[in-house]
Amino acid sequence: MFMANATVGIGKEQYDDEMFEKAFQAVLQMNKKDYPSYIGGMKIASGNVFAVDSPVDKSIRFGLFQDPESGIEERAIESSQEAFSEWSKMESSKRADYFEKALEAVKVQRYRLAAIVLLSSGMTRRESVAEVDRLIAVMESECRNIKTLKGKPLGIWAIISSHNSPLASPMGLASAAMLAGNTVVVAPSRYCPVPVYTVYEILEKAGLPPGVFNLIADRKDSISENLANDERVVGVAVSGSGKKVEDMIFLQIDDELAFINELKGMNPIIIHKPIDNERAVRDVISSAFSYSGQRLYSTSKLIITEESRQKFLDVLIEHLMSIKVGDPAENDVFMGPIISEENLKSFNKTIDEVKENLLFGGKKVTDDFTQNGCYVLPAVFMGLKDENPLTYMDRGLPLLFIKVVLNIEDAIEEVANTECGLSAGIFTKDQRAISAFRENATAPILFVNESSATIPPALSAKVENFVK
Repeated sequence: MFMANATVGIGKEQYDDEMFEKAFQAVLQMNKKDYPSYIGGMKIASGNVFAVDSPVDKSIRFGLFQDPESGIEERAIESSQEAFSEWSKMESSKRADYFEKALEAVKVQRYRLAAIVLLSSGMTRRESVAEVDRLIAVMESECRNIKTLKGKPLGIWAIISSHNSPLASPMGLASAAMLAGNTVVVAPSRYCPVPVYTVYEILEKAGLPPGVFNLIADRKDSISENLANDERVVGVAVSGSGKKVEDMIFLQIDDELAFINELKGMNPIIIHKPIDNERAVRDVISSAFSYSGQRLYSTSKLIITEESRQKFLDVLIEHLMSIKVGDPAENDVFMGPIISEENLKSFNKTIDEVKENLLFGGKKVTDDFTQNGCYVLPAVFMGLKDENPLTYMDRGLPLLFIKVVLNIEDAIEEVANTECGLSAGIFTKDQRAISAFRENATAPILFVNESSATIPPALSAKVENFVK
């Protein structure tokens, strides 16, 4: 059976399955509770609640979240303004003290946080640990960097994220912003807000002053736009995919509003004379379908030159047939659920559009366990017309479109005609092709002969991006 555990981004960090299992069982036994908004260190309730259930199993409920009442974003911004005056003047080393203390707690709670990420998002065990490790890496590096940073904090930042990176991206961006002397209002994904709430509690116990970090979960994701359009907000950091973050593209950006944009794209990969078809296929499957194709760096477009087509596709289909989809808490499972019923509907609609072009998958997985979640076989398809949006725009789902081109020049041109997002890659033994790819591809991160699943989703989480 094909397994991608060696290439899901866990890097050199040690993984202890027994420790994860103990933490996972403890998290399963957690008492359900209410989750308020946190404004100025105060718990704010509205009386109007919504439930957050696990995508792994709908019977697992984290608790009830207070849907924000009208005007709560204004209160959050006012609280941020009040806290900014003292926080921004504090010595950077003292600000770092709070985060270094919180960092030690995150390290101690590494497996507990990973278990929360798994149940909140549907990531597998090792994917969840890797997500925590990415946050640890960001906090470590930025606690060091802040001590030599030159520049002044900007003010209040809105941190807006979706489920594509439920912990590392929102809390990496928020940590960098706060370390740099800014205050933040964080709006996490309505589907998996618990990881961000957990780190809020860790920072609160570390003594972070009230109002530096304000937190609002919103059932309709409507508060994000209100935050971003408030003139008192000096910067917006957006991460992920879906309507919530895509709406941010249409903000009235001007010289007065800083904007960090980490939207998920197709993260395309070129296949041209690969060194080893077996290894390339393993890395492509990992790139495409780790975290059910929902990661910030998940690949949804594969560009294959004609001479490499047949051998590669034969190996690809063979390996796809052995993928195990199911409970992400099980060690032998490669892919867990799609995050929500809404996203499942989008997946099914896409399958209807491409059913004549399917090479593999596209079906719902149903058994005694998966009937309580949105579990599907990933879909691979080819032969679409160039004007079809699926050939150049990502949908943040376990979908892989294959485009066959004549030669490497056409492949590189195809990358240029694709909404790459944050990365693009190539698998080849041809050094001239690698050079041409590096010279012409314009994605922020370029990877060669490796899985995109090893890329940390914290590209902009640097203190230098939050000062002037």
